[in-house]
Amino acid sequence: MKRQKHLYKKIYKTIPALLIMFTFYIVVMPDTALALIVDSSKTKITNQDDFDKKFREARDLIDKEEWAKAAEKFKELIAKYPNNKSTDAALYWLAFSYKKQKNFKEAAVVLDRLTNEFPDSSWADDARVMKMEIMPSLVGFGTNGVSKVFAPSLSIKTGATSIASAPEYQTALGNLLSGDSKIPLEREDEIKLAAFQSLLSADTKRAIEILGDIIKPDSKASESLKRYALRALRNSYRTNPQLTQQLREILISNLQKQQNSKIGTEIIYTLGSINDEQSINYLAKLYASENSAETKKAIINALGSDSLGYFYTFNTDSTTLTTSNSNSVRKTEFDNLLEVVRTEKNTELRGLAFSKLLRFGNLTANAQFVSTISQLYDSETDEDFKLSIIRMLGDIKQDQASKKMLDIAKNEKSDKLRLEAIRSLRTSRDPEVLKFLEQLIN
Repeated sequence: MKRQKHLYKKIYKTIPALLIMFTFYIVVMPDTALALIVDSSKTKITNQDDFDKKFREARDLIDKEEWAKAAEKFKELIAKYPNNKSTDAALYWLAFSYKKQKNFKEAAVVLDRLTNEFPDSSWADDARVMKMEIMPSLVGFGTNGVSKVFAPSLSIKTGATSIASAPEYQTALGNLLSGDSKIPLEREDEIKLAAFQSLLSADTKRAIEILGDIIKPDSKASESLKRYALRALRNSYRTNPQLTQQLREILISNLQKQQNSKIGTEIIYTLGSINDEQSINYLAKLYASENSAETKKAIINALGSDSLGYFYTFNTDSTTLTTSNSNSVRKTEFDNLLEVVRTEKNTELRGLAFSKLLRFGNLTANAQFVSTISQLYDSETDEDFKLSIIRMLGDIKQDQASKKMLDIAKNEKSDKLRLEAIRSLRTSRDPEVLKFLEQLIN
């Protein structure tokens, strides 16, 4: 008891001294006191500014198609800020840079990290699709004599062994085709899937017909087989105008009857991968009539994925991956995503669609698009979304975009948004912008 009283006396004696010190800092050294209070907050702001600056620099390198430099920049950024709110986006673009350099192993490692560390990220679905895209070029087989080129659509044979039935193929298939490793692929399904892969190469028309039977809602096929078969088709299907209409009709027919949301999502992704205007417009109409947020999310991902907008085929002569895509289809995807951004009330879905627009490069640099998102900024009430618009405008190298940024920097009431607009003017050489920045300093 005496000890306690003694302790209290010591505390009471200390309090006046602390108060005197605090008063001294406030009255005599106010700047020092303020620095102590806001130091940690400033550090956080500085870190975010540094991240945003380096991220924009890396994205600029991607726009210039300087893949190696972009990869190094993203690697440095991720190493320095592994837990930033946009690290998932940095991981995606790092994998993209590796893919462009044909460093498929490195890309796969990065994609795995993205899906494992950020499973709920809006970039996770794109990461899974990109992994499926690079799968044919991954080295997946050891010294058992099976070809080291992972090309299931070719059904390459070594001796009497087909790659589609090799045990290593089945293991790789489970690991690479699926974004959900919890989906078991039973032995009977493995055999059926191997046969389906081989049939895709030998008789694509018949394989598409059989796919229609597999994915029917009343089919006896397991959910795993249905999902893997759709993914296998997306990876192996070759552009064939005569078969595309048949494939689209089969997919739409089964989607309309589908009760299983997971199978429905896979069908939506497969429709997106067909890459023709009829399929894209169907998805857009479906979005407009759909109430399910999850289905809408799948449609946005199908329309806006860097990978889903292409056909992937394997060139048997050079064993290199080739792509086929038309600018008109890409423009159709872009316009439909922009419509979602304009009209969608759900903040999460609208934000997802807006992030997908960043994948369309030069399509964002036209006057009509800048005018549309400038008007969107003026009518928007959500500050975070307005911040995203400012950052997009800042990345667009176009006079109209600079003028809108200048207008925001001059007239925006929110200090946070005004400051972001001022930062985004850093690359402008417009005399009016330079004069305004000089006036702010003076």
